[in-house]
Amino acid sequence: MLKKLFILIPLAFGSMLILSGYEPRNDQQEIVDEYYLVKLERLQEKLKSLQQSCKNKHPQTLLQEQFKEARIAYKEAAIFIEYFNVYESKYLNGPALKKVEEDNPSVIVEPQGFQVLEEKLFGEWEASTYGSAADDLEKMLITLNKLITEPDRAFKFRDERVWDALRAAVLRVISMGISGFDSPVAQYSLQEAVATLDGVEEVLGLYQNKIENKERGLYKTIAGQLAAAKTYLSKNTDFVSFDRLFFITQFSNPLSASIVHTRLKLGYTMPSERTPVNPDAPTIFDTAAFDIRFFSPTDRYSLTPKRINLGRKLFSDPILSGNNSRSCASCHQPQKAFTDGLKTAVSIDNKSQLSRNTPTLWNSAFQTRQFFDSRTSTLEDQLSAVVHNPKEMLGSLEQTIPQLKSHGVYKKLFEEAYPDHQDPIIEYNIANAIASYIRTLTALNSRFDQFMRGDHSKLNAAEKNGFNLFMGKAKCATCHYMPLFNGLVPTDFVETESEVLGVPSGRNKRKAMLDPDEGKFKFTTASIHRFAFKTASLRNIALTAPYMHNGVFPTLEEVMEFYNNGGGAGLKISPGNQTLPAEKLNLTKNEIRNIIAFMHTLTDTSTIHK
Repeated sequence: MLKKLFILIPLAFGSMLILSGYEPRNDQQEIVDEYYLVKLERLQEKLKSLQQSCKNKHPQTLLQEQFKEARIAYKEAAIFIEYFNVYESKYLNGPALKKVEEDNPSVIVEPQGFQVLEEKLFGEWEASTYGSAADDLEKMLITLNKLITEPDRAFKFRDERVWDALRAAVLRVISMGISGFDSPVAQYSLQEAVATLDGVEEVLGLYQNKIENKERGLYKTIAGQLAAAKTYLSKNTDFVSFDRLFFITQFSNPLSASIVHTRLKLGYTMPSERTPVNPDAPTIFDTAAFDIRFFSPTDRYSLTPKRINLGRKLFSDPILSGNNSRSCASCHQPQKAFTDGLKTAVSIDNKSQLSRNTPTLWNSAFQTRQFFDSRTSTLEDQLSAVVHNPKEMLGSLEQTIPQLKSHGVYKKLFEEAYPDHQDPIIEYNIANAIASYIRTLTALNSRFDQFMRGDHSKLNAAEKNGFNLFMGKAKCATCHYMPLFNGLVPTDFVETESEVLGVPSGRNKRKAMLDPDEGKFKFTTASIHRFAFKTASLRNIALTAPYMHNGVFPTLEEVMEFYNNGGGAGLKISPGNQTLPAEKLNLTKNEIRNIIAFMHTLTDTSTIHK
């Protein structure tokens, strides 16, 4: 009887925990956690070894080799670090750029991690590098120790999350790995991609029996895809000549699709939550890869046909402007890819010029910050800011309400679009209706997209070469991230980046002057944001001339020349906080033509008439 009592007590306790929402970790979670700990400790060992070599002032070449070994160890562990410990990953392998605290822009956060170390160990050598690198490594070891000693870490490793981390790791390889994003100096990205896939293979091995029990031969299929991908990477190690397009279409896309298929086959269903990327999409190029709901307000304001129809009508109606002379479509003209084709926009007085170029609205929904200076986070806030701007629309949403209520057609349209609202014609609903229409302006079915989905007749040789240059030698993809080709950072697609380029105020290269617009600094007042502007989308770029925040360049050829020469640094007008690499890209004229040819393949206006 006593023995039975001891058995019942833990069972009853376990039942109470389950009823209270607590789920005990299972054996598989323990197995994954043990594997992760081994990887973290191996990384720790490599970092300590490198730190000791710095303290002992070993030759630079040895430090570089030890750095590479440490990065390989990091890439194997990063499958989980960059998925489950996003915050810490920024301090282990974030960009070598200063940051600010979101709620305290006066506090500048110095960069740390592998990318900072890489610049030191592979750059011009100085005697002080030994001590500086050792200090950097100490900070990294402190961060890493937090991961090693994290309590109850195993609870993170739910099966569906582990498998989604594998999908994200493959995406990271193609979006930020083979582009050289985190190895800009050493250009060791291709070798590190092999390490990432080694890690993927090892994690899959932890599930081998479960996979084989579910579908015979499935594990062998994935293992074969991984082996083929690693072989291709190992045989093609030259960063400049690497055929990224071939690698993505022939290796990473099939591998991504197999990982998603296997997760679903095993019954590991992701929670129904709003995320930028649809976890069930086979690849990031799938038509349903991005979930527009994530970039919208709450479900209460989700897209509906009636809201979209109302927003389309309001978009072209001057009723929102203070003098009934200007609508959204006055500046964002559909026939001009939702721009106005001007260097900078014209004020509502039709006499003076505004200081900034009118950006396209195509794919503006796929961003978490709006305006060139990133001062708002939603399209609703952006719409409100434009309407109330005395130079843009001189209007007032509040003062427009009586006009809309007295307008028979609009009164009915609002009632149909917002049936749950007792008084549907309110400021927010006006903004939401127009924002709903703008969210339909998606351009994700270009020739490039169709090629990546399997129709390999859509790109010619020059366009293919242009893509490979864009993703590699030209470094375009380290800011314009694939596949959206804007500043939304993979693989989370939550953070929208801004860059300091050193854009000139005019086209006279001999007497170039830095454009005085201080950009994001006006909004945040953070010194590192002076002259910073949001990374623009390259979708439909061939239709949206002129370019840059001030419309200074009328052609893509001039834009490419600017970047090829190192941005503002090449014109000798670079601000001290320029984030664009100052080194010349050394692109030939033919290579520039190929890159521009590729950018033309991103043209897609097919949804405008839907």
